[in-house]
Amino acid sequence: MKQDYTLDELQTEMTALAQLFDSVTLADPRMGLLDPATLQPLNKVAAMPALDAAGRGLKIEKAADGLRTVIAQGITVADTPCVLLLGMPLPRNLQADGAEDAFTRALSQMQDDLRRDYVTGVYNSVYLNEAFRPRAERAALDGKPVGVVMVRVNEYWQLREKESNSAADCCLNMASGILQLVVGPDHDKAVLARLNDGYFAIVTVGMPAARMAQAVHEAMNASRREFNISLSRRGIAARASEALKAWKVPTVAIASAEWGETASWDMTLSLAQQRL
Repeated sequence: MKQDYTLDELQTEMTALAQLFDSVTLADPRMGLLDPATLQPLNKVAAMPALDAAGRGLKIEKAADGLRTVIAQGITVADTPCVLLLGMPLPRNLQADGAEDAFTRALSQMQDDLRRDYVTGVYNSVYLNEAFRPRAERAALDGKPVGVVMVRVNEYWQLREKESNSAADCCLNMASGILQLVVGPDHDKAVLARLNDGYFAIVTVGMPAARMAQAVHEAMNASRREFNISLSRRGIAARASEALKAWKVPTVAIASAEWGETASWDMTLSLAQQRL
């Protein structure tokens, strides 16, 4: 498949692909689905796979009629970067009783494992981009507040270099436990994900990110006070080193950005991280 098209060439290509796939659509990662004739946004969110370095991606999703495969290919149309999305039902022949349910359960478990951080168990960047991003973009189009809180665990790198990877992972788990309590279980309103190393992101829907950032700040301070009081009551505060206290309740840097500042998913994440 070629990767550079004019508008006329794109129309011809999509017509040919429509003979092979159930759906053929054009999208922009920031603006959603595009009109292939004009490249104007259709104000519809496109749930697209994460693309690799070669501009290709694939995902399997649940649809009303069963499982569905979505293939993505990055292309350029009239010097505009776009993504071509090709969709079709997942072909399989499952004859045994219960085989389809077992296959679906196994696939769902595999997808969930791929979307979880292996250290803390919270979501990762794959989940944010593939599952939560379309939800957040749809909410932003509906006029709801959408924002990002970026959290950096300060002790992570020091522990990994001077202590061990296990100590650094324990530090992350302590931080993620506090952050999960702040975010809460309602993933329609906010979701926590570990991006990489000592960085976490909280994406909020329906509330300003600045309010969530303040809640995180208060929760971390409260946890640190409670731990220090616990040490004092046990009569070991004088013996406890500062390193031990930091390891138990890590310090964090917090920054936030609102969707309204950038009107873009990628730029909002980037802005929050730049502010750390």
